[in-house]
Amino acid sequence: MKLVNKSIDDILTSPWALWAISVATAMALWFYVTGTEESDYVTRKFTCPLEYRSLDPQTVLRGRIQEVDIEIRGLESDMARLNYDAVACFVDARSLAPGKRYTQNVSVALPPDITLVSCVPSQVVLDLVRQIVRLMPVEAVLPKDIPEGQYLEGVEVIPKEVGVRGMEGDVAKVGALRVMPSIEELQSGKELLLPLKFVQSEPFDGTVTLEPAQVRFKGTLARGLPKRKVPVNVRLSGELDADHEIRSIVTDPSEVQVEGALELLDRVEAVDTETVDISLFTENQAMVVPLKAPDVEGVALSGGGSVRITLQMGEVKAGKTLANIPVEVRGTARGWTVNPPSVTVTVEGSPSKIESVAAGDIGLRAWADLSNIFVTPVTLPVRTELASGDFSVVKTDPPTVTFNAAEDLEKW
Repeated sequence: MKLVNKSIDDILTSPWALWAISVATAMALWFYVTGTEESDYVTRKFTCPLEYRSLDPQTVLRGRIQEVDIEIRGLESDMARLNYDAVACFVDARSLAPGKRYTQNVSVALPPDITLVSCVPSQVVLDLVRQIVRLMPVEAVLPKDIPEGQYLEGVEVIPKEVGVRGMEGDVAKVGALRVMPSIEELQSGKELLLPLKFVQSEPFDGTVTLEPAQVRFKGTLARGLPKRKVPVNVRLSGELDADHEIRSIVTDPSEVQVEGALELLDRVEAVDTETVDISLFTENQAMVVPLKAPDVEGVALSGGGSVRITLQMGEVKAGKTLANIPVEVRGTARGWTVNPPSVTVTVEGSPSKIESVAAGDIGLRAWADLSNIFVTPVTLPVRTELASGDFSVVKTDPPTVTFNAAEDLEKW
């Protein structure tokens, strides 16, 4: 018995036995600890919206991915309290230029103690396209079922122009913007807030937005013949003399109202005045002129039959170049030499008088003042004078000349 006990003690105290016991104990503790920790961790899979951060406001993404699938891991207690709005998936688009394609990593921002298991896709391709805004007028398309004997007057769209925002190619596909009120809406007599509709040549590749997307529409159904305002066209005859011109024509009112069937009104572009002879006009004129009947049969003037016309007149100027005008020396008795000795002068006046003008006719003289000039050579500006008030000097070429004292030249 003692021998058996001694054998067992020898075995248990041997190095190999002690090593085996240590390994077994360590493995048991490891399985216990890891088994406990793993049992406390859980994973969650969900879809997260994908943000594109630092994207240039003038750039849009073609074929953008809206969301990604992610899997996260954490302690069960942490996951139970997790606010999923605190998880953010984003792509950094900083400093990316339009007109190119880029492959960028998807970043995931997580709360503390939560780890990322997977993100699908982990990369996205950014196809950047330049975005533009184009201002376009808004057309009002009226219903065709307006009752007979009624017409729409006072039509107004606010704003008259709307911004179309999108990729350059998509914006080019927009042909028109329209509002289309119904007859029931018009009969209400109220100001309407109407959505805008595209008239486009092809389907859009991306998103096209309107700024604003709705406009205010005003219009009143009235009884009688449809009416419309058209511009007044002033008819002139004769020719002004060569010295005068018409600077502006102001018509009050600038538009007049005509009435008739809608299909006839579309053919009236303007209403003419009776012809005004301007051949004897040299000063500003103001006059009342009768209007002619519209040149479309079935359309008549509605309201006043005349307009007030104001003609703003102006004088016409013409130029002439006079060469070899000698430069005179004034302000000193010393002898001087001039280089160059003559200049070219351009004068301006009425066309009827300037054609045959000569320097002597208008008292044109060129000179320079050498008062208190003691150092030579000296360069001075050329001055001019005219005896006639009907002309003016607009240019002297050259504008300066050089003077030398005659005795200095002899010594030299």
